[in-house]
Amino acid sequence: MTVQKPAEPLTLFWKLIITLAAVVGVGTCAVLGFLYVKFFVPVPGTVEVLERQLTKLDAVHAIQDEDGDARIGESRLLAEYESMTYYAAPGMVPGVVCLVGKYPYDEHNYWEACNSIGDGRDILVEVPDPGNRTVVFVPDQFDHRELERDGWVTLHRNLLILPLAEAPQPAEPLTSSAVQQETGQGQAVPM
Repeated sequence: MTVQKPAEPLTLFWKLIITLAAVVGVGTCAVLGFLYVKFFVPVPGTVEVLERQLTKLDAVHAIQDEDGDARIGESRLLAEYESMTYYAAPGMVPGVVCLVGKYPYDEHNYWEACNSIGDGRDILVEVPDPGNRTVVFVPDQFDHRELERDGWVTLHRNLLILPLAEAPQPAEPLTSSAVQQETGQGQAVPM
């Protein structure tokens, strides 16, 4: 009969190694879970402005198109910008929302652009309005910061616009003779 020697207790070094491996393993799982949720699990989009009570300001004063995709009678005012008024409206199909645009002085016409609400991080509608400004309709969960850094203006939680650029600037700085001619101080030199 052979007698087994009792196992030696773990040293402090091995206890630390095992603890470190457990912490790294749990941390890795937590980070991978966070990345999976952040990038692969869709965030349900919402447009809460459509849930609020209708007011007189929400009415789109236009002849409603029966063949349109938006329920104009249930629209909600989002914002007014320069010569346009923008509204959010539910679509004729559940899960669809629409951006409606209208000139204030045109009593008969409006435009609409609709899309289904998917991931709350995605743009719902991106259209050029009749004034040639790009307008973006987004869900409540959309992060505006990146677009705002690029010059977009948030008119409403669900509406951003890219204003028209200012007058074009010269590509090169003006030379001193060009500056003098523009200011009327220079004289033309005959050749």
